[in-house]
Amino acid sequence: MLGAHLSARYCVVDGAMMARDEIGVFQKPAEIYDPRGRLDPAGFERHVRFSTTAPVEPLKPFVEHFWVIRWDVAEGTYHSAEVMHRPYVDVFLALDQSGIQGTFRGKRVYPASGSGRIIGARFRPGAFHAFWSGELSNLQDQILPLDRVFLGLDQARIEHLLAGSDEEALAALSDLLLSLDPQPDENIALVNAIIAAIEADEALTTVSAVAGAFVRSERWLQQLFRDYLGIGLKWFLQRRRLLAAAELIRASDAPDWIGIAYDLGYSSQQHFITDFRQVLGETPLQYRAGLTRG
Repeated sequence: MLGAHLSARYCVVDGAMMARDEIGVFQKPAEIYDPRGRLDPAGFERHVRFSTTAPVEPLKPFVEHFWVIRWDVAEGTYHSAEVMHRPYVDVFLALDQSGIQGTFRGKRVYPASGSGRIIGARFRPGAFHAFWSGELSNLQDQILPLDRVFLGLDQARIEHLLAGSDEEALAALSDLLLSLDPQPDENIALVNAIIAAIEADEALTTVSAVAGAFVRSERWLQQLFRDYLGIGLKWFLQRRRLLAAAELIRASDAPDWIGIAYDLGYSSQQHFITDFRQVLGETPLQYRAGLTRG
């Protein structure tokens, strides 16, 4: 049983991680979308319409949500800057490009001009393992053609699928995923329980701390993440810390740079700046200067 893999601090109820002493605190409805990876939330809200839909029951162990993005930029081009806040895989369909997007480790900038629509499915961390027979590490920083998973899904079929309403297109995408007959895998639930615990417990900031909480060796945890996510647990811990820094910067009119660095566990301000620039492509000061003001 999955619960046997967890320490006394955490248990799994109906596939979700919950603290034994605070049942309910860490539960998160699947329908809620977490926008932490957006680096300019105010600019995104101004230019883009984004909506999510919960998956049908058989897909809930695998799909976090289906999504639709629409934009109508009257003049020029809006550039939406994002980083992945979790190791996700997305399947997306649009008239000009469709594909399977793996976990991108750096910042990505999505240009939006004119008008358009993209529909997609975001898989729960590790869940694409149930649909993909290849190495998950081969999906890092990659967009693969849809026919690598959906045999025979050519451009003509994509255009036919996209000719319908949002609801019809998402229903067709849901049917495509169901046709692959994904099988339950307790390790997918375990990966998501670990991620949820890290996001809920400020003490879980190192691989060692996570290993202790889940009564597993550090090596075993690292291998689990590589097998099911194609990316290490250390990556996720660092990403969480840097996005917390970005949120603090957005929330303050006069950020305390030294305080932010030390509050997030950095030994020096320079170390914080180096990590921030490596992932977000700019220094904390440059990032703040480029934000859209509400």
